[in-house]
Amino acid sequence: MKKFIGLFRLQLQFRWSLCLCLTSLLVSCSYNEVPIGSNSLNTRNTEEQPALSGNGRFLAFVSNRSSTQQLLLYDLEQQKLIPTPRLNRRNAIAESPSLSYSGRYIVYSTSDRGRPVVGLYDRAVGQSQILTQNYNGSVRNPSVSPDGRYVVFETTIRGQWDIEVIDRGANVELDIPNGAPVSAPPE
Repeated sequence: MKKFIGLFRLQLQFRWSLCLCLTSLLVSCSYNEVPIGSNSLNTRNTEEQPALSGNGRFLAFVSNRSSTQQLLLYDLEQQKLIPTPRLNRRNAIAESPSLSYSGRYIVYSTSDRGRPVVGLYDRAVGQSQILTQNYNGSVRNPSVSPDGRYVVFETTIRGQWDIEVIDRGANVELDIPNGAPVSAPPE
């Protein structure tokens, strides 16, 4: 009988140790360290496809906050989300963002009437435009030059994946740092 009581106490101590160990493991793996505010960089939702502006201040990324996939812009200096009116459209998924030097121009993949297209958002005027409206092939992985003049992406317009470069023209307002010299466009 004495041996049975000793064994019972040992099992009871082992159970309490196991419970304490598992509880501490669960507490240490909790979400308490992740900010849950909607203005935070990371939330309990999926944040993916990050792109950093040339000056390192702005971060564009895709998130499923508010139960919809949307492209968001985050100011790393002020540590808050920047409003981007008319960037995200209902029934269209924006992904693969790319930023110009100061984050004025955001280039991204989206869909227009069910077709994949490349969009460009100008933060200065709060407007989006489709750059590949008349392309017959698929497009993906767009990128914008630091000054915002050139946009490059992959396309299947010739039946295979190729690289296409769009020159938005010499009259485009460039995204350049304040005080930087502006060179004449190439002839």
